[in-house]
Amino acid sequence: MRQSKMIRKNGIMYDYYARLTGRGMERMRALIAVSRKLLRIIYAIVRDNSNYVGQYQTPERRVIKMAA
Repeated sequence: MRQSKMIRKNGIMYDYYARLTGRGMERMRALIAVSRKLLRIIYAIVRDNSNYVGQYQTPERRVIKMAA
């Protein structure tokens, strides 16, 4: 079976795919997870009317302490 351009060695989703299969996920389930992730990215681009940023870094999460 031919690999998608997204998960080839230098594809934009290769790291995500390799991480999933490295954790023991079946190949087909990993492909579906990649597809879902791409769909969420496409939806966010259309919803926000923005451009795709390939090397986007998520900000670090801060822990907020609850007042007692």
